[in-house]
Amino acid sequence: MKLWKYLKNKMLLNLKQDISESNATMTYEEVIVFVEEFSKKLKDIKCCAILCNSEMATGIALLGCLAAGVTAVPLSERYGELHCKKILNSINPDALITDIEGILQVLHIEDSSYIEQKESPALIMCTSGTSGMPKGVMLTETNVLTNVLDIARYFRMDCSDTILIARPLYHCAVLTGEFLTALVKGVKIRFYSGKFNPALMLRMVKDYNITTFCGTPTLLSMMARFKRTKDNDSLKYICISGECMSFEIGTYIANAFPETDIYHVYGLTEACPRVSYLPPEMFKDYADCVGIPLDSVSLQILSGEGMPVKENEIGMLWIKGDNVMAGYYNDPRKTAEVMKDGWLCTGDLALMNEKGFLKIKGRADDLIIKAGMNIYPQEIEGALKSDSRVRELFVYGHNDEKNGVQIVLNIVGEFVDVSEVKALCRELLPAYQMPAIINILDELPKSGSGKIVRR
Repeated sequence: MKLWKYLKNKMLLNLKQDISESNATMTYEEVIVFVEEFSKKLKDIKCCAILCNSEMATGIALLGCLAAGVTAVPLSERYGELHCKKILNSINPDALITDIEGILQVLHIEDSSYIEQKESPALIMCTSGTSGMPKGVMLTETNVLTNVLDIARYFRMDCSDTILIARPLYHCAVLTGEFLTALVKGVKIRFYSGKFNPALMLRMVKDYNITTFCGTPTLLSMMARFKRTKDNDSLKYICISGECMSFEIGTYIANAFPETDIYHVYGLTEACPRVSYLPPEMFKDYADCVGIPLDSVSLQILSGEGMPVKENEIGMLWIKGDNVMAGYYNDPRKTAEVMKDGWLCTGDLALMNEKGFLKIKGRADDLIIKAGMNIYPQEIEGALKSDSRVRELFVYGHNDEKNGVQIVLNIVGEFVDVSEVKALCRELLPAYQMPAIINILDELPKSGSGKIVRR
């Protein structure tokens, strides 16, 4: 329970600060009192899932679990009933916290088969993939506290700021990098639990004088597209994460919010999640880089033979630190596949540039190998996004039985027909990156955080 004690001591420094959503508001002081009383209802529970309509309720329920020393498993309705059932069936918690009747309730689950761990994790955060079975990432109190302290050291927001949290706490980047860090820094917190809506985000920034906002490149580039006036100039800090971002898109976002300090950060759930950050003063020149490792993180980029690569050479990114997970719940085989001598294989292809800044090229399993050429989908996407007609897109490889590997482009934008998209591709892409299949769509599927679903 050391994590809750640390959070509580920080909150005690800002008792009159508040947390709100819609018409509901609680001060830090009221939250502390409620959490410690609510935690008594979790006695004798080992693992508790959290599924609430309200993200504010989710946050308070999570703090209750931390105060009670109960392993919390955050869920999100935004991913649908089937996805939530997969997680519940995989983890088999012995209780569920819900706000289905407007108040937080604890529902005990009969015949739970949860396997208690040698060191009880503070959290089991399930990976957000919407196909297959989500993996349960076990994060200890040390993992979480290490990452929160590292983030708090570089993130400049303070008790004079207001953060808008518009993505589910189901995501580790939101839970750790936004909610818990905001509590430690004494920040005013405003939750939004509705659907993906970039235009509404802009209105909320104005209406609630929001100074801090975090989101994916997809979400923030859409907000930049909708922005027409200086009404959102209250924003002091933007934090971008969740997807590979091209230099062009980073510049586009920066031009839309010229008075805002922009952090470009990188992480993964298995690292609790933050691994690196790019200081805002470097964003203008290195927008496509994710900067330097956090204080507690070591990293190395290795070739396929396991040797360190040279400067600007692409390899597999490995990381090490007290923020790295204890393992996957009830899956030692998968844990052993990614953990070697304390090092975690991220599954991301990366390079280190001449400035010592980390750049992520994409997931290794997204890499397209065509006629012996390595093709990175994010490079194609970044080039095409420089055209103002493009709203969103993603590129992937398709193995055709007759023609071999083909590049597929799914695109949303202001195009009359495929011939216009082909002309754009010929203008901006080298021949080996030309898509063979182009689909013009009305919208691309997105996760609950506004991240484009790539599978």
